[in-house]
Amino acid sequence: MPRVSPGARRAAPGARVRELGALVLVAVAAAVQLPLAGWNAGAHYALVQSLADGTPRIDRHLDQSGDIAWVDGHYYAAKSPGLAFFSLPVYLAFDAAGAVPATGLPQPGQGPPGGRHVWPRAIWQVNLVVVVAFLVLLVLVRRVADSLYPGSGTQVALMLGLGTMLLPFATAYFSHVLSATLGFAAFVAARRGLASGRAGPVALAGLLAGLAVFTELPLAIVAACVFAYVAARARPRRLVAPAAYAGGFLVGVLPLALYDVWAFGSPFETGYANAVQELGASGHDVIGANGSGFFGLGRPQPHAAWELLFSQKGLFVLTPIALAAVLALVLLWRDGHRSEAVLVGGTAVAMLVYNASYYLPFGGGTPGPRFLVPLLPFLALPLAAAASRWPTATAAVAAVSAFWMVVATVAGPLIPEDASPTSWLTAILHDREEPGSLVGGGPSGVVCFAAPLALALALVVRPPPWARRRRRRGSGHDAVRA
Repeated sequence: MPRVSPGARRAAPGARVRELGALVLVAVAAAVQLPLAGWNAGAHYALVQSLADGTPRIDRHLDQSGDIAWVDGHYYAAKSPGLAFFSLPVYLAFDAAGAVPATGLPQPGQGPPGGRHVWPRAIWQVNLVVVVAFLVLLVLVRRVADSLYPGSGTQVALMLGLGTMLLPFATAYFSHVLSATLGFAAFVAARRGLASGRAGPVALAGLLAGLAVFTELPLAIVAACVFAYVAARARPRRLVAPAAYAGGFLVGVLPLALYDVWAFGSPFETGYANAVQELGASGHDVIGANGSGFFGLGRPQPHAAWELLFSQKGLFVLTPIALAAVLALVLLWRDGHRSEAVLVGGTAVAMLVYNASYYLPFGGGTPGPRFLVPLLPFLALPLAAAASRWPTATAAVAAVSAFWMVVATVAGPLIPEDASPTSWLTAILHDREEPGSLVGGGPSGVVCFAAPLALALALVVRPPPWARRRRRRGSGHDAVRA
């Protein structure tokens, strides 16, 4: 990835507009991609449709998803409900305009009996919520990185936005990007509150952390890590900040408890506990997909941890920018940002242990270990240090990471777990991208996605030294002639 000009401590208004414009263009590129209407997206979408009908039961909207739960004779989405609730206003707006595509004919083998086909454009409509969250996350990353290492913010935001799983998952109707945004926003609000000594932003941090759990249950790990950060940095013998965070968290997680009472009659019951393992002829022949251990969690498996990081779709292999960020934690510590270094390192270890304890570490066919996506924005902190101290090496690994994530996004990121990443290249070379962009697949679809990204880089990339010298010499000759 080309190196972005770090700029001054306070960039000129025109430069700030260009930098923010570049981030908007990255989000636009994500927005033109059509999401694949697979099991994960289908389950979320079925819940959106059912909420619009006024019920948590998805009996009327089974679609083609197998990520379902069977409880007391009714079907439910085996997903946290947050994404569906945040998407509901968008769905209602398109529905009021008569623009929601009707579901197609049943597709045997693609879901429970009678499950109907959902068009990618229908998923694209509600996925606009994810795209907006993606943009908000990039803006937050820029702000935090600039506060630690002035001038690095836009560069770090582009590295994360183009060179991590945030990009392909911004084009897929999964809950990871939205939950990651809420979790990182909780940290940003907590940091601001602690710096100003005000309890209000800390309470907001707790609220955002609770909403992150409402969106994706494993974000409880991030919420706990941010709470530890608040407690460690609070003034001695003062419990105001931790109490404010805890109070905000309880308010934020309340919608999850209310939904569980509405759907299952108890705040401690979830669809995960009754997820369908085998659809069979009935659509719920075997219950208990997450039945082993505690909701599918067992003892951490070292081999699984190694695979998550170093296999062909491992975090450090496909996106070595993540490895650079982890190595730069020592720089973050040495530069005096010790609380932040401990937060990032602790969150990374906790998320990896959790992921290595799950019975399905990669979560099916994905462009990498998708359960680690909520960790990625926190890597912006050490990545800012790496970009400042190791600019050439960081730019090189960012370019490799961006190559694979852009290729995955264009080709369709949800490949089988045992498939090689080179299958993305094969799909592009043979015009088999799925499901393509708003203008279709093939070269036109690639251009539709790549053009905003190229323009984004053109807005902020610094010209090479020889070009700057030539420009200065040209300006000098012009002045002499004048």
